[in-house]
Amino acid sequence: MAELAVIVIILATVAFIYLKGSVIKAFLLLINTLVAATIAFAYFEILGQLIIGYDMLVKWALAATLILIFAIVLAILNAIGGKLVPADIYFGDFADRIIRALLAVFAGLAIAGVILTAVAMMPIGIKWPYERFSATVNNPTEPEKTLILSADGFITSVSSWLSRGSMSGQKSLAVFHPDFLNEIYLNRIGTNEENQAVAGQSALSIEAAWTPQTELVSALDNQPMSESSRGKAVIVRARTNGAFSMSQVRLVCKESDSAGNLTGSGEVIWPVGYITRENIVDRKNLSEKVTLSQLDFVFYISTDTVPVMLQYKQNAVAPVGRLISSQTPSSSAPTQPQ
Repeated sequence: MAELAVIVIILATVAFIYLKGSVIKAFLLLINTLVAATIAFAYFEILGQLIIGYDMLVKWALAATLILIFAIVLAILNAIGGKLVPADIYFGDFADRIIRALLAVFAGLAIAGVILTAVAMMPIGIKWPYERFSATVNNPTEPEKTLILSADGFITSVSSWLSRGSMSGQKSLAVFHPDFLNEIYLNRIGTNEENQAVAGQSALSIEAAWTPQTELVSALDNQPMSESSRGKAVIVRARTNGAFSMSQVRLVCKESDSAGNLTGSGEVIWPVGYITRENIVDRKNLSEKVTLSQLDFVFYISTDTVPVMLQYKQNAVAPVGRLISSQTPSSSAPTQPQ
C-alpha cells in the first residue's frame, strides 16, 4: 500500500506539471517542496508540544502539525513563486517534457515522503504505512523492510542534510533526530492503551550520568560485557512516568569537540539493558516492555563521542549534562512507578 501511495502521488504530480506547468514551475515546485519539508521537520515538534500542553489531540498532534506546517509553507512559497516566476524557458518539445517530468518526479517523491512520515507517527499500529520493523526488533539501525521508492527516506535525509548545512540554525534536525525514520517506527513498538507513543508533560528527568569504574557483567550468563567491540559504557539514571518499550528510549551523542552546541549532526544509540545491582546488567531486547519508573540505562557509545541528550518516546527530551567519571551515584535499585 505504501509503494502504491508513493506511485500515485508521483503520477499525480507529474500529470499536474505536464498539463499546467512549465520547466520553471516544475523547478520551483521541487525547491519549494524541499524547503517546506525542512521547515516542517524543524518546527513541527514545537507546535505539537504546544498542542499537547493543552491536552488536545495528544496522540495525533505531532503528525498533524508536520502535515499542517508543510502544507501552509508549500502553499505560501508556491503563491510567491507564481507571482515572481520569469518567462518560461523553452528547450524544445521533447527536452521540455523530459525535464518537467523529471523535476515533477522528485517533487512528488518529496511530497509522498512527508505524508508517509506523518502517517508513521500516527497511532495506527506498526504495520502502517508499512512494517519497517517487526514486533521483535533485531537491529535498530537496519530496517527489516524498506520501500523500493523510498520517499520517506529521501525527504528525511534531504531535510536532515539541509538542517545542518544551508538551512542550519541553532538546533539541527540531524542532532535531535540523527536517524529520524528509524526512530519514529521503533517508537511504535509495543504501543497500546497503556503505552502510548507520545509522552505527557514532565515525562522524563535525568538524575545522573556516569562512566562505570568496573567492568559490567551480563546477568544472563555472568560474563563480562567487553567494551572493545561495543565502545565505551555510559550509564544514565532516568525517571519516567508510565510503561514503555526499550525501543522508546535513545541516547543522542556528538563528537567531543562539538558537544557544546546543537548544530551539525549526532549519533543515536539505543540501550542494551539496565543495571539491577552494582555492575550487573539485565540485558533487554528493544521490544521488551518496562514498567519501572527509575532505571540506570546502559548504553555503549563511540569512544570519541559524548552523550548530549536522552530522548523518551516521541517528544520527551532531557539534557544529559556532564558525566561523572571519578565516582558513581549511590546505588539505586529499579523502582516501580508511583
